[in-house]
Amino acid sequence: MKKAFFSDTPEILYKETDMADLVRNPCRFGCDVQIVCTRGSAEISTGIQSYNMRRGVGLFFLGGGLVQAVNPSPDFTVRMLLYPKEVMLKALLPLDTDFLNYLHEYPCFDHLEEGASEQEWYGVMLWMDMAALLFSRSIPRFRRYIEQNFVQSMLMCLYNSVPLQRRSVALENAGRQMLCHQFVRLIRENSTQERMLSFYAGKLGISSRYLSDIVAENFDGKTPKQLIDAQLTAEIKVQLDNPELTVGEIAHYFNFPDHTSMSRFFKRNTGMSPKEYRTKRKTM
Repeated sequence: MKKAFFSDTPEILYKETDMADLVRNPCRFGCDVQIVCTRGSAEISTGIQSYNMRRGVGLFFLGGGLVQAVNPSPDFTVRMLLYPKEVMLKALLPLDTDFLNYLHEYPCFDHLEEGASEQEWYGVMLWMDMAALLFSRSIPRFRRYIEQNFVQSMLMCLYNSVPLQRRSVALENAGRQMLCHQFVRLIRENSTQERMLSFYAGKLGISSRYLSDIVAENFDGKTPKQLIDAQLTAEIKVQLDNPELTVGEIAHYFNFPDHTSMSRFFKRNTGMSPKEYRTKRKTM
């Protein structure tokens, strides 16, 4: 079984794939991830959120996160890029703050939706073709400059492909729903280490009670703790799929006092102990 956690990638990686490896074994990516669907359909899950993928739909996860492919069609195919943190950081510096905020809160792009420019999807495919040309082979000289220029130019084109009206609506939506989007992003980025509601409320600059209200509004009455626990449970499952890690090591990674505490948490949320979960996975 492959290692479940990718802390980063030393260089831009490109591949065309059916994501079969991520159907049975979801992965947590520490690097930035771009996924563009070219054929078929599937659901991409990040734990507590899911995105319906079909031809023309793209995802861009700044900061990475948990990724799993669910119920892919037999012809499901994507073009996928992994970006090193260092390259992405330098590429993002000169970009418009509004776009970065938009990309953080709205990582899904439908390049073939009604009203999209006829050239939008064509342009996305050109960037993927360029990525295949550049990053499917060795680049002996100037690789870092090529990578940085590629990422920066591609993001600028992606920004220009987002209709002004859509960006304006997103900026106007700076109230309760935007706070909910930000809360979900914070969970995705921090749930492996932070489980206290006060941490997330503090990051958002609001009270725990107010956070509970907006989560209930946007998630069918669920509580923030339910979302945090659901994401953490999904993250634990990823690490349990790595046979090289003991339950104790996984508990330490997720900041539990001991393996017993994590086992209780996991069983409360799944109905199985970590050992039972691993046994079940081996028979699948």
